[in-house]
Amino acid sequence: MDPKVYDAIVVGTGAGGGTAMKILCEAGLKVCAINSGPRTDPETDYRNHRQVYDLKYRGHGDPLRLKGKAHQEPYSVEESEYSEGRDLFEHDIAYSNAPGTDWYWKRCKATGGKANFWGRSSARFGDIDFKAADLDGVGENWPVDYAEIAPWFSKAERYMGVASTIQNRPSNPDGEYLPPMPFRCIDYIIQKGAEKIGVPYLPDRCAQLTTDHNSHPACHYCGNCSRGCDVGSFFSPTWFTIPEAEATKNLTLLTNSLVRSVLVDESGVAKGVEYVDRTTRKEVEVYAQVVVLAASCVETAHIMLNSKSRHWPTGIANSSGQLGRNLCEHLYGSPGYGYLPRLLGQPATPDNIADSTVAWMPRWQNLKNPREEKFVRGYSVYMGGGCGEFPGYYGQIEGFGSGFKRDLKRYYPTTMGALIQAPTLPSPTNYVDIDPEKKDIFGIPQLRFHFQWGPNELLMWEHSKQVMIDLFKAMGGELWGADDQPNRPGTSLHETGVCRFGADPKTSVTNKWAQTHDVPNLYICDASIFPNCTDKTTTMPIVAFTMRTCDHMLNNFKKGFYKRV
Repeated sequence: MDPKVYDAIVVGTGAGGGTAMKILCEAGLKVCAINSGPRTDPETDYRNHRQVYDLKYRGHGDPLRLKGKAHQEPYSVEESEYSEGRDLFEHDIAYSNAPGTDWYWKRCKATGGKANFWGRSSARFGDIDFKAADLDGVGENWPVDYAEIAPWFSKAERYMGVASTIQNRPSNPDGEYLPPMPFRCIDYIIQKGAEKIGVPYLPDRCAQLTTDHNSHPACHYCGNCSRGCDVGSFFSPTWFTIPEAEATKNLTLLTNSLVRSVLVDESGVAKGVEYVDRTTRKEVEVYAQVVVLAASCVETAHIMLNSKSRHWPTGIANSSGQLGRNLCEHLYGSPGYGYLPRLLGQPATPDNIADSTVAWMPRWQNLKNPREEKFVRGYSVYMGGGCGEFPGYYGQIEGFGSGFKRDLKRYYPTTMGALIQAPTLPSPTNYVDIDPEKKDIFGIPQLRFHFQWGPNELLMWEHSKQVMIDLFKAMGGELWGADDQPNRPGTSLHETGVCRFGADPKTSVTNKWAQTHDVPNLYICDASIFPNCTDKTTTMPIVAFTMRTCDHMLNNFKKGFYKRV
């Protein structure tokens, strides 16, 4: 037991947790932040602009690094030899998939979490998302409207630094932006082709600094963003919120500390958390007036489901029975890829200015009528191409030896591909629960996933394939193919819904302030409160909603609902 009592405990140091601890520390609260894994150190954990051929395993990492680990599957994109560092990613703790489920749970346990390696797309949600149930009759409305949350989106954008343009589109309201990322030759070709088929192609809302911003340097376009920025030129807790919280001297940061449950007092109110010290395997209790869970969407639900007591026999704050339910996700996959013959013979240029995308096709479906298409709501598409670090199209080219190499170089400036981002709808068959038979190496009952793609998002998937056929024809491109199946569920890292907020305590876990209905000093600051996915990503909205939640919490401190220690 830690004898000290804090004003607040924050579990998790990613987009939501990092923002919460910064705001609470700057307000003068004594905060204990608890992180599952080690402290991220860019100097030693990132690869500082080295190329793959400079690395021992050519970027793939030590093939034996996961030997003996409980979860031996490496994580695509985010985890590589560039960023495997000192065991930054979670492989010690296994999870379960129910029969018929193939969930891919990618986890970063280091401080800053997945927000160290995210894709940086940062569009606002709008009333077309918040009130979608009114439009199409599916699911639940969010307990907020755009007018209420817009000032917090602005505050998040001003803090993070988001590059984009004013676009006047109903699916993603405009915000306060830095200058956009520059379009490349390939972007202008895509844009002209998209115009011919009535599809928008616009600068993404990208949290990547195109100018110096809030004491952070502008991006120098090295193109290795999703493996950790060496200089802090895009929003990440490692470079932004964590050092700012530490500068207040009000933060106690515990690393390698895996939270297993929320502790309650004799009345069922939160009094702290219990965690396992990964190094010693000892269980430790730490206490606070307020507990904030920001462990990432499904891990927050995992902690709450394991927080059982005589007051909460099915998990803390679960009188509604909705804890762990309504699991939503983005369907990812490539609906089309190929090349532009007009660019054959062009010299290679260093145009890989960001290793995700600088432009997107924001949702254009069902904007005038919620039933225009065979599916409800809508999806967005990200296009990639140009001279990337690695010729990912190698599998589309036949040959061997010098001829194969010549063709790789010949096609190098010409290739492009699409990535769909299609939101699932809430379903009673998609949820997480506790595996009744399995525990992890620390003795904590494992999380179990139940999930299948639904017919609505699969209709979007097929629709996007036809869009790519039309687009390549309009651009004068040659379509090589498309993915046969969507990516595995979990690939996007954008899961939502399992602690959804709402006005009715009978159908939701938290109120509109992300304060649990049942336990007034327990708050949630991650995407688990969002009732469903939209066609946009979740990180910037997590920051915005966390700012709003912390403002509400601090007002409750001022009103005397919680006592300062």
